Amino acid sequence: MTYGIDFGTSNSVVARWTGSATEVIRLDSAALPAEWNRPGFDELFPSVVSLRDIQRTLCFGWSAKCDTAEPQDAVKRMLASRPVAMNAGDAAAGTVPEEHEVWLGDEPFRSTAVAAALFHRMREGARRNLREMDEAVVTVPANATGAARYRTRAAARLAGIKVKALINEPTAAAISYAHDFPGEGRFLVFDWGGGTIDVTLLEHYDGIFDEIASRGITALGGLEFDEELVKLVLHKLGTAPERLTRQEARRWRRHVELTKIALSQPGTDQVLFEPLGGLAPVVIHRDEFEQAVEPLVRRALVPLEECLRDVGLTAEDLDAVLMIGGTSQIPLVRREVERALGTAVVDSRLCKPMTAVARGAAITAAEIDGLIPDTTISVATSHDLGLSFEAGGQRGFATLIPRYSTLPARGTRSAMPAVRGASKVVLEIVEGDGERAADDERTFPLARLELPVPQPDAEPSSNVFDVDYHYDRNGILKVHAKARHTGVVILDEELDCFGPDGTPIAQGIDRELERLLRRIDEPAPRTAQPEPARVEVTTSVLEMQEDPADEPGPALVVDGRGIMTAGRTAASPRPPSMRLLGSALREVRRRYAQHHVVAVIGTDLVDLVEYDEQDILEQAVAEGLVVTVPSASPHAVLNVAQQLDAVVVSMEDLRRLRTPYPWIMEKGRFVKLARVERHWVFT
Repeated sequence: MTYGIDFGTSNSVVARWTGSATEVIRLDSAALPAEWNRPGFDELFPSVVSLRDIQRTLCFGWSAKCDTAEPQDAVKRMLASRPVAMNAGDAAAGTVPEEHEVWLGDEPFRSTAVAAALFHRMREGARRNLREMDEAVVTVPANATGAARYRTRAAARLAGIKVKALINEPTAAAISYAHDFPGEGRFLVFDWGGGTIDVTLLEHYDGIFDEIASRGITALGGLEFDEELVKLVLHKLGTAPERLTRQEARRWRRHVELTKIALSQPGTDQVLFEPLGGLAPVVIHRDEFEQAVEPLVRRALVPLEECLRDVGLTAEDLDAVLMIGGTSQIPLVRREVERALGTAVVDSRLCKPMTAVARGAAITAAEIDGLIPDTTISVATSHDLGLSFEAGGQRGFATLIPRYSTLPARGTRSAMPAVRGASKVVLEIVEGDGERAADDERTFPLARLELPVPQPDAEPSSNVFDVDYHYDRNGILKVHAKARHTGVVILDEELDCFGPDGTPIAQGIDRELERLLRRIDEPAPRTAQPEPARVEVTTSVLEMQEDPADEPGPALVVDGRGIMTAGRTAASPRPPSMRLLGSALREVRRRYAQHHVVAVIGTDLVDLVEYDEQDILEQAVAEGLVVTVPSASPHAVLNVAQQLDAVVVSMEDLRRLRTPYPWIMEKGRFVKLARVERHWVFT
């Protein structure tokens, strides 16, 4: 049976081909809460994973979204980018992980493993509907990076779903529309959902769908609209809900999202927002909401203009304008797109904004299986593929395969050593905009490949490599390199390494997925009971004091900044964790039982600690277990350690500061701490 999967930032949808039409499979409708029971919402599977508050077991979909205190969403965004180093030293020391991590309780999991768990749950949902989803066409944003495409396919494959093809989301929506309302011409698809915006131009003639241009923004969607609505509500309240319980905070977040949805319905001009925590209700008017989000809408029109300009077209050249994704259905967005183009958009009843992508993917799968004759789908690359090279203080970009090349696409280029005696040739492969420098923020490094030179002592011209770069139909890159003079193949592999060190991202993720799925039935370990949270965690901190009978050893200073923010990234913006610091300090205390242990953190982190952990922090400071400094930089930590003549424990390699602090190189003065799975390891 043939399936299509729309793996979304906020919601996912699964559809199947029935032989003449498409059908959406309701994966999680039984768990749909009453307040979310709106037309079409029973067809959605929220792309959310979380731990249940009491049982501490893993849950997905509507239960994770609405019934837990710490839902983790926007995993799809994490697949597209690399974590950002906290400071310049992180990247230099090689401590930046190859991909984002999602924290479930006190345990981190790589984003690919969490995405695989979501795919696994979708497959289980289809099975509950007496369907076996072993194969599927999966959609990705039109402007998805090579990393996002590989990781999406890897996640589905780990979940037991063979990916027959990856297809761009706007193309899938156009296929769905053209199937329901046969007609040819030039379509513009404005795809704006929970996490990304893509604007794509397609031509549909003689059963062929051909992408001719695409532009987008990878981190702009419904999540940003929620943030603006929160600011608006807080401004009207004249306060912030700082003393809400965890349960109230969860309800506050979802209440904001429901308010946004209500304000997006035709005929709704105002919504009564009833905050929790004893705050008075306020009325949110649609014009206030639209004024708050207007800057976001203006940003979204930029890729619309760029897309038309890229191919020299105007709105008069379009035969249909399709708007898909939840954010595209906000009345202000639809009005502004119509104003910018000077033409009406297709009615949402004719192209269902939330399910069109999955339906188009199912149709594509049927076309691949030969069930729909006389249909051909052509996808184009959304970025320039190139090589990065040194160019006078910045990185140059040598284009190999230009943007908008129809897949499959190929580019070739020779390479040879720069000087005689070189033992290797380095290829730094990147995706981005060939008109910009390769170290521009819009450029994504794919991999750094090294080709061993067969005859290092020979002239460079005797060591020429012919390198072939090949995108398959899915947009997955394969690299083939052979020595020109001998014909020996040096490299022939699919590019699956998106970390700066070339580490394959699939390594060990299958075991990580197994460990994650065990949490469905097995409670996750915790450092504290939920109620009252303070008692057990505080006890754990107090246990770190020395027994008066013990002979005290040298003081030991722990760099708390890195520990409290371990796993926190721009894509996973969780507050600093006192529980995480407590678990690390317990391990330090066990390892160095005779030492007086003190942690150093900055006041900037103190201000970010969650309300229910503030008492724990205050008691730890009062008892001398935690020392606060204005800014807990590595220098501040070393200054404290120097005053106490102490041993230093840190997750960073502080030996890079050996010039101002030469004593750090003395034996026994520095201990490196790392988190492996859920264990603290000393190196």
